[in-house]
Amino acid sequence: MTASGDSRTTYQQDLLGHIEYRSTKPIKAYEKWFITGIDTVIKAIETTIKASHDLAEFQQRVEDNADEKYLYSSLQNIFRTIEGAAADVTGYKRTQFRQLVSMAERVPDAEGMSFPDNKPDFMLAEVPPMSGPLTPALDAGSGGIKWRQICGFIEVKPSIKEGPNGARSATVRPIVSQGADYARLIMAARPFQLYVLCIFIYGHKFSLGWYDRRGVIISDDYDIVDDLKILINVVLQLTTHMTTYQLGHDRSACLLEGHSYYQAEYPSFLVSMGADGDTYRWQTQGPPIWSSLSLLGCGTATWRAVSVGMKKAPVVVLKTLWRSQTRRSESNVYGQIKSPLPGVAELSLGDDVRIPVARETHAPISIGILRSLILDDDIGVPDDPILHRLALKTVGRPLWDAETTKIFVLGSLAALKGHQGLVERGVLHRDMSPGNIFLGDLGCAEGWEGFVADLELASVAHPETETIVTLHPLPPSAGQLNTRGIFREETVASSSKAPGAEITGTALFMAKELLDMMVISDKSKKVRPAQIERGVHHDLESFILVLFYAVMRRGLNRQLWAEKNQADQHRIKELYRSLFGGHTIQHIRIGRSSFLGEKPSYLFDVVDDPIAALLYGCWNLLKIQCITTDSTRTADLFAEVDQMMQWGGGSAKPKLITYAQLYDLYGIAIRKLN
Repeated sequence: MTASGDSRTTYQQDLLGHIEYRSTKPIKAYEKWFITGIDTVIKAIETTIKASHDLAEFQQRVEDNADEKYLYSSLQNIFRTIEGAAADVTGYKRTQFRQLVSMAERVPDAEGMSFPDNKPDFMLAEVPPMSGPLTPALDAGSGGIKWRQICGFIEVKPSIKEGPNGARSATVRPIVSQGADYARLIMAARPFQLYVLCIFIYGHKFSLGWYDRRGVIISDDYDIVDDLKILINVVLQLTTHMTTYQLGHDRSACLLEGHSYYQAEYPSFLVSMGADGDTYRWQTQGPPIWSSLSLLGCGTATWRAVSVGMKKAPVVVLKTLWRSQTRRSESNVYGQIKSPLPGVAELSLGDDVRIPVARETHAPISIGILRSLILDDDIGVPDDPILHRLALKTVGRPLWDAETTKIFVLGSLAALKGHQGLVERGVLHRDMSPGNIFLGDLGCAEGWEGFVADLELASVAHPETETIVTLHPLPPSAGQLNTRGIFREETVASSSKAPGAEITGTALFMAKELLDMMVISDKSKKVRPAQIERGVHHDLESFILVLFYAVMRRGLNRQLWAEKNQADQHRIKELYRSLFGGHTIQHIRIGRSSFLGEKPSYLFDVVDDPIAALLYGCWNLLKIQCITTDSTRTADLFAEVDQMMQWGGGSAKPKLITYAQLYDLYGIAIRKLN
């Protein structure tokens, strides 16, 4: 079940061409991990299920076209029977402890992450070990079930017609895109999850699903009665036998001894590069600093961590992402920065994560490797991404953790200067988002009060043949237009494009021009955002949006305005949700247009003078850069109307944001600090 306005439509376009239907592969994920005496155990469970009448009751409700919610209780009883494994008869001993929990209308705890109110019908939840064969039933309504506990799911539909295996592959069935939504939330809550296994039940049919960073694989339809043994085998494996790693967890990131996904506080992990004889180890601290909400893409996650096995145990920022083989690795881009650059994170170590593929042989983890090892799928994956991990020496914290206005202003200014330093070295960041702009630690050196990180999507200019953006302001008469620099991606030839490849950057903070081109791309299929020459002004627009995000998040988290004016507090919450809560490109564009359509004076009124001056100036820069120009067909017509009515319309044209303008605004904010 999903709430209205959910994000399933986001994936329908991206998933096209990246779904394998009626495949024999998903069942292999369960055949790899054989249970001793499995046939005897399954037979005993099958007898128990049929004797309980739960299966007959489920069949009758399907035949009666009962509403989906009336199917849950019968299925829950069947799943609990399977989990119990008829242990009193078979003597079966479980080695893993998970439970399939009916969610009904209840939503798991996202622990502060900005998740939509969506959830699977049944979640596969990790639970504490028990001495008996059956774990105590969890109450999904108690608030004790967290998204990070969930490692798989089951989605239920009342009719066969709603199944994933449609007659046409030109469209994505809603149940498949719905599953993509759940898979991305599981991966965001558990950033070391490499793939997600699931079951779809529709009427008296079911199928098995596999989601990863390059698409979906769905089995053929099975019949719940005729193929009951398959359902029993799969559910038994999921709840009692398969290890966390067999369910898709990264082997190079082990839960710290004594830690679990179901404990009260977010667990810590011991992380390595996975190679044989690897001596580098890091221990994560607390929840991720940032975790991507996307399914098809880089899946970036960053953590605060300490190096293990070193005398001083230095603190680092640990980052994991799926990198494209058609682009430079992020470690390579960092290597282009020859010496420490103030305002830019400094690399300590970076390499591809590895996995054992044979005796004494380790290979870089890729989606293709995982599918080959688990599903016996050697067909190959388009633009097969590789898991990459970096440790950054420069350690910081999010902008919204600033203790004072001065720390916020100086920290964000240092990050802006770091961005300019990158541009001067021929590197354009292209993903200015809250997870990539940090405050420096207290007591840091001058120039390091803040910094930018995460160069995974950066593009590199070629100085000998391409221009780098002009950094000097132009005279006001020229409108201070920012010369567009040309930053072309350095890529390796590829015959296939990854799903969602046109979206380079975090969509919520992407420049309006790029968002507009995505909509045009969806409609015309002629222009892709990746074909737009990316300029510094696009990154600066994103930087400004991050400032607004951080100021509002800081104020709302700390309840800074709750006592001043309840009406303004409510309006700021609504602005925060509309501007940064969109889950589709169209919703993001609507929120952005609304924000620029009316000056948010209520926000400027509640912040102190330095922040108010900075945000007011930035809002105007955004508004001027984001002016929508009329189409060629109507421009002359509208100009004629403007001239006749003498109201001076039709003359406004976009003016691009420059570093000089932002530095002027920071100058005002700093003077107000003093």
